Amino acid sequence: MRRNTSLTLLVTGFFAALASLGTAGAGCGDSGFNLTGGGGEGGGSSNNGGNGGAGGAFVDNGAELFAALEADLFTACGSCHEPGGLGDAPFLAPPDRYQSILSWPGIVTKNVDDSMFVTFSVTGGGHSGTNLDTAADDLEGRVREWLEAESAAISDPIEEDDPYIDPITPILGFNAIYLTPLSEELTGIAITFTAELLTENSLKLDNLQIHTTSATGVHLIHPVFAVYPKGQPGEADPVDSFAGLDSRFPENTSAALGVGTLILTNWQPDAKLGVGFELIEPYSEGGGEGGGGGGGGGPGGCNAQTEFAASAVPQFELRCVSCHGGGNGQATAALDMSDLDTDPGAACVQIKNRVNTNDPPASQIFVTTDPGGNAGHPFKFGGNAANFNTFRDAVTIWIEAE
Repeated sequence: MRRNTSLTLLVTGFFAALASLGTAGAGCGDSGFNLTGGGGEGGGSSNNGGNGGAGGAFVDNGAELFAALEADLFTACGSCHEPGGLGDAPFLAPPDRYQSILSWPGIVTKNVDDSMFVTFSVTGGGHSGTNLDTAADDLEGRVREWLEAESAAISDPIEEDDPYIDPITPILGFNAIYLTPLSEELTGIAITFTAELLTENSLKLDNLQIHTTSATGVHLIHPVFAVYPKGQPGEADPVDSFAGLDSRFPENTSAALGVGTLILTNWQPDAKLGVGFELIEPYSEGGGEGGGGGGGGGPGGCNAQTEFAASAVPQFELRCVSCHGGGNGQATAALDMSDLDTDPGAACVQIKNRVNTNDPPASQIFVTTDPGGNAGHPFKFGGNAANFNTFRDAVTIWIEAE
């Protein structure tokens, strides 16, 4: 397949459709963070090469502005929003809080008015912790100035004819990219990977996988990953690693994307990550392209139903089913637990797609909800490590039996 250099190379919404696995505690445990990304033609006023403001040259002063407000922001927000905090959104994770806050979904946005710091973390926005507009020393104004500097560094897509979502800063660790914003028919389907910085200019994406849902699979052709340095146009993967890829992933599937590994040798510090597709569309193993069909069975059926019922189901009912059992449509699409009572076999198949039977602690259902981790998920047991350990230990009995 020839390389399509005009592909839109913007990343597909980080954590869109990841709604909570349960209800966080009161107070600042109410994260209120909507992790659904935008789509279509994006927004904001930046252009390729960044926005220098009033026609001036782009000035990268985001890190400098954040450093000046970091201590005050941590004073206002740190008790809830560092790992183990009550807020279930550890966007102030050490050791590099600047990288952590850049990579947390919904904070740095192309349109500053869409930032959670503008819409949520203010009086009347629904936030139950310290609101920025009530903090001392005009913290709200300083945060907005910083957000505007970061917004100016976000480039527009190389071309806007193909579907895209605004680029994001990857977390150094586990990442989930949900395809929901590309099409409602792709709701709940995700690309996941672990990001590791090999050198200052090399980023490794390992364990690249596609996760489909019980309702829909996906057909994709020629995914192209790209690097968006701050204030500069995007640059595609220099070796176009997936140039020949044309794959169909049926419903209820977790499978590698290509060889499952990608190394971007054009990475730059504080850059954003993008991905575009020559083609991406819903797919049904029974009905071909166009989606439809689906069900609770499918490949990868469970072998340890007894252990699932005895050890895992009680924990899922206690911590997860309030959202993943139908209470939140996006959460249910991403990981459907609605059949836990009526058809536990079907629910088991869904959940098994997000566990690692060879290395249970590395299972997504643990990595994303660990209150001590930095993965972007809006429920992390309200910072209660003991409750998380109880959940993990009980569910691990089932995973090991599989």
